[in-house]
Amino acid sequence: MNGPTSDQTLTNANAEWTQHVIERLKVRGVDCEAVNIEHWARANKMFRDGTADVLFPEIVGDSAQPGITGMPVALTYGFVIFTRYDTGPLDAIESLEGLRVGIIRGRFYPNEFLNHPGIQIQRTNSLEQNMHMLALERIDATIEYQSDGVALLGRLGLRAMIHHGDEFGVNELAYRFHLSDRGIWLRHHFDAAVQELIEDGTYKQTFTGTSQRLITD
Repeated sequence: MNGPTSDQTLTNANAEWTQHVIERLKVRGVDCEAVNIEHWARANKMFRDGTADVLFPEIVGDSAQPGITGMPVALTYGFVIFTRYDTGPLDAIESLEGLRVGIIRGRFYPNEFLNHPGIQIQRTNSLEQNMHMLALERIDATIEYQSDGVALLGRLGLRAMIHHGDEFGVNELAYRFHLSDRGIWLRHHFDAAVQELIEDGTYKQTFTGTSQRLITD
């Protein structure tokens, strides 16, 4: 099952990539079907209740998600901290102590951020809501991937008001499986298929021209 990204071109490439994996799995005698989901909340629910056996793209080490992940398929962009210009650029989680920080419900954030006792977290429904709240001084900062945040600021006309600091927290992306005998069996075959597609060049060909950070670069 493929979940959405903020970049439609990348979402399409992920779907194409998973189809390549499925074709390679069928050669190995593993019958799979891809389902593309438009909303992460639904995708996560389907995985949690067992409707889906595999979830992609998933962050390796995300303790909020059940199951186990396979070999890395790609890298995320790191997070940056967005603030108003009157606050100055912030480059690390520790610099958020004492501040009101908007985050989006249901998405991954580093544990050291979520568990920091001195940060006042305010949960919202979207990055757009966070940016508007930041501009209106209802929060002091928000955390997002640099490319997504900068693109949204341009669309909202807020680039003259809001800036960001340096990137931190690059993570690995992989397929996620249930922690079960079947899940471990699927992970073995998925890992083998992914490795074959990396070695024969299909992997790089599929993602060339997209915003994806490849593990082989």
